[in-house]
Amino acid sequence: MSDSFQYRLSKNQKEEIAENLIAILQKDAKITQATTDFISDWISTGPSEKRKAFYDVWEIVLKNYLPTERPILFRSSKRIIKKNRIASFTGQLGCAKNFGKDYLIIYDTYEVLKFEEELYKPGDYKNTFYPLINVLEKARDSGGWGFPERIWNFIGENEYIVRIEVEYLNILKWVKNDTDKYLALKYPNSK
Repeated sequence: MSDSFQYRLSKNQKEEIAENLIAILQKDAKITQATTDFISDWISTGPSEKRKAFYDVWEIVLKNYLPTERPILFRSSKRIIKKNRIASFTGQLGCAKNFGKDYLIIYDTYEVLKFEEELYKPGDYKNTFYPLINVLEKARDSGGWGFPERIWNFIGENEYIVRIEVEYLNILKWVKNDTDKYLALKYPNSK
């Protein structure tokens, strides 16, 4: 048997967690223990440990949640993303820079979501994101909501969950400068 983390949820559990995640931001609902556990497990597992159950919940959330804010989001990556998937982004360029991979992915949510509400209805949203940072900040400011203490270290990452639609991304290459720090950027395949 594998020692790796095996995260499983029933269909009903996935739907309940997704509904609670949406209600926390739309209706100021109380968080359930299952949602607290879901967020804690999402944050504390690495990319190779994330299982289908996580993505199933986020898929439900992203199809049904239309955020009111429109930030520019960033992600560092080892390779240029070719297919659409769900991933974590940050609202701070400095945070993406600290991960220092080969590429910087930029997602301008204002441009992408400009017509989302007009063209789609809840359940059919295509290009949305979920501001997980807003939930963590609400929890921190309201007594913790049962989150383990280690979770507060992740607030600085300013995390957003995004369904990546490749056609809406700007991808730049990190370039090292003389001091060997990642500062400059260029478009891939440019000289």
